[in-house]
Amino acid sequence: MGEPAESAISSLADLLRYPDDLAKISSIKERLVRDKAAIDLQLKSGVQTQLDITKNGLKNLLDAKALVGALSSELVNLHIFCAQAEKMVPGFSQINRVSKVRRNFMAVEDVMRNLQELPAKLNQMEALIDADGKDIFGPMTNFLTIHYELSRLRDFRDQAMFQAARSSEDAKRTLQKYFTRLDNVIQEFDDIVFDIAQNLLEVLREGNSSLIVRWAKVIDLEERLDTKVKILKSASESHMELARHLSMSSQPTGMTRALRNYDDRLTECIKLGAKDVFRNCVSTFPDDPSTLLDNLYWVTRDILFAKTDLTKCVPANWKITNRFVAAYHQELYVLFKSLVSKDTEAGLLLKVVRWSQKYNDTLVKELEIPQEQLTPPLLDGQEEEILGDYMRLICRKVDEWMTNLQKTEYNEFIERVQAPDVDPESKYGLANTPIVFQMLNQQINVGIDSDEIRVVAGVIHECKRQLLVRQQKWINVVRDEIQKSNSAMDEVPGGLLEYCIAVANDQVRGADYTENIITRQINVNVDVLVHSDDDRNTQTRMVQELEDAMDGFIATAKSCMLEMVGMVMFDLQPSFANLFKNSWYTSPVTTTAPDGTITSTPASLVIQEVVRTFEEYNSELTEHFNPDLFQIYIDDLLEATLVSYLSAISKNKGASLSARSLDQIKSDVAIMYPFFTTFTDSEHVESQFNGIEIFMGLASSDKIGAIEGFRALKENFPDAPLKFVEDVLRAREDLDSKSVKEYMEAVRSECASLIMNPTTDRRTYMSRLYI
Repeated sequence: MGEPAESAISSLADLLRYPDDLAKISSIKERLVRDKAAIDLQLKSGVQTQLDITKNGLKNLLDAKALVGALSSELVNLHIFCAQAEKMVPGFSQINRVSKVRRNFMAVEDVMRNLQELPAKLNQMEALIDADGKDIFGPMTNFLTIHYELSRLRDFRDQAMFQAARSSEDAKRTLQKYFTRLDNVIQEFDDIVFDIAQNLLEVLREGNSSLIVRWAKVIDLEERLDTKVKILKSASESHMELARHLSMSSQPTGMTRALRNYDDRLTECIKLGAKDVFRNCVSTFPDDPSTLLDNLYWVTRDILFAKTDLTKCVPANWKITNRFVAAYHQELYVLFKSLVSKDTEAGLLLKVVRWSQKYNDTLVKELEIPQEQLTPPLLDGQEEEILGDYMRLICRKVDEWMTNLQKTEYNEFIERVQAPDVDPESKYGLANTPIVFQMLNQQINVGIDSDEIRVVAGVIHECKRQLLVRQQKWINVVRDEIQKSNSAMDEVPGGLLEYCIAVANDQVRGADYTENIITRQINVNVDVLVHSDDDRNTQTRMVQELEDAMDGFIATAKSCMLEMVGMVMFDLQPSFANLFKNSWYTSPVTTTAPDGTITSTPASLVIQEVVRTFEEYNSELTEHFNPDLFQIYIDDLLEATLVSYLSAISKNKGASLSARSLDQIKSDVAIMYPFFTTFTDSEHVESQFNGIEIFMGLASSDKIGAIEGFRALKENFPDAPLKFVEDVLRAREDLDSKSVKEYMEAVRSECASLIMNPTTDRRTYMSRLYI
């Protein structure tokens, strides 16, 4: 839909804003028709006026053409009449020759007299020049006098050289020698003229506006005389037929004058002056481009000075402001070309783009310089590409710094020469994590400084990528070190548990740091860069990326805890290998009180050893582990313990279940249960220990009990495998293989729906029994 149509719809929406407005459609239509008729009348009147002006213009052009043709015809007729008059006057040819001889004689006398007076006049000019002292910042009171006298001498020289054009070479060389000194004095004066032209603004700033006005009169006069010569030559060339009829014996006044091109040389001097000013500025800051940019404020200042002050001293048709704009802009273009390269640092690139934008806005909006005069664009219209380079430079720096930091912290973890850092709350941590986020915040701030939300988004994306890479690397390093420790404990450095705690704690710190970036940077600092729906979507996407990084930190912390739990369970493999075997059984400890009361305390050497190991680890964990992570660790340890306990019935060779086994299991539970309820919610522990309770039921029940046991198992643990029931039944000493088969057929038959349509919406530790 075009812009006019959109405008019409918008206007119609304003007129019909409310339902009641529909009743006014007739009156609105009449008003619009009247408005349209009035506009059509205005347009018709305007078009007619322009048509009349155009017709009058064409008529005037035709009249002028006819007038020029008539004038040319009259001149030709005049020449014919003159030629006919020669025949009418007796002896006209002799009279004409005598007249020519007299004119030539008088011309020769003028040349001789001027040549004789030339040395004295040159002495006078040199004295006046010396009196002014060639100081362009001084008053130079003789400036116009010198120019006037030199102009007369130059005209005499040009006339003499023109008349000598048909003379011998010796005569020309002799005449040129006479004028050598004049040429030198002219050159000396021209040097002053163009020295002023090259330093116009400086001369004006010194308060010497009088000299600028007199200088401008000189340039203007010379340019008008040059224009006159050009017009005469152009007329002579374009009216060759008329010139032939006129049979001119001498050139018209001014035709002998050599072009001096002061105006063109003025433009070149302004360019040279700009080049000198820029060269001096660059040489002042040869190795500091950032400071150089800070000290280019004089560019717009000079252009403003030329526009407001210099224009008052020179003719308006010079368009002096445009000349300064062109000269300064070209020098800026060259300078910026040299500043922007592949090796330019990010901060300088941003500064260049910002300076360019501010310069353009100042000239166009404040100084009202037309945009088309600022060509070529300072950065060739590559601001977007440069901002992209700026973003990539930041990302490259982030990558370099993160890579170097990661090498250091991974080596510290692997070598474990010294203990991890400890915060004021005695929690372990890594020294480089605060440095990582300090660096990321700095680079995000650098991106924000660009005032471009796309740049910030690119930096945030790179930060997220680096954090995810770092998280995955920590997962791999922790896993590898624990595997090395499990395979060859004596060959690895100590302190592995402490460093694992530090890594896990740091993931929580990393999530907090990331949340601070979202809160303080993205939702506050970046919010000022949001100017459209696309910008708002970009901001939302940045928040989502950082939230993904936060999720990654939590996942990494959980992975570290699982690896730590795995390390603990690896140490306990020998203990769990004795479960449900003869070495597992331990008689209860019986004690007699003074009053004769006999009490029996559950005893289980295997589980006691397991719990003692847990307590040894916990002595380190409770003091130095993040409390929230410790709670998750306990939950993971509980599940891992139950998995190792229940899976032992199928994994341990020679494992069996008897009536005596139930008492031993109860003794094990009596030791394990209190340990876990000390650190976590008792209801949660009880729900997890339901697996052992169901296990005990399967270890002693009849066929109906086995069916109910499987149902209870699936109800509490939907992902529990049927194989677990079969392994428990096979381990029972009171069942032979035939009975086991019957039990399993009954379970399959009665619980077919549970087996065929398992519920997988909730994962429990039962799914890990056979991993």
